[in-house]
Amino acid sequence: MENKDKKYIQCNTCTLMLVNRCYERRRWFPLIREPLVGGMRLLAWLHRIDPRDYPVRTAECHGCNRFMKTVLKDRSPVFSWLNNRINPLFDRLVEGIVLACEIEEAKKHARQATGDKEE
Repeated sequence: MENKDKKYIQCNTCTLMLVNRCYERRRWFPLIREPLVGGMRLLAWLHRIDPRDYPVRTAECHGCNRFMKTVLKDRSPVFSWLNNRINPLFDRLVEGIVLACEIEEAKKHARQATGDKEE
């Protein structure tokens, strides 16, 4: 499949931007996030989800887990169940580390980076 046939994923918030801020501010943050990411990668591998199948519109989006997460929600009942329980807690943790203005900045950045653009 060529890139022109592949579907772009739209983001509401740039998670990479917020996570990077959390890594800078809390040394313990990777101890919580990295096992979650590892579990997501394992489930993606089991479901044969390859993040390279999803083209990105900006260089900053390379390496983002949004692609795996979006597809896993559709393909893995186990992931959906876990995500419904863990994600709200994770979001609250992140929101307790970053500033409200940084969340708004991440939302704006995501809309600009992944919003509908003419091909």
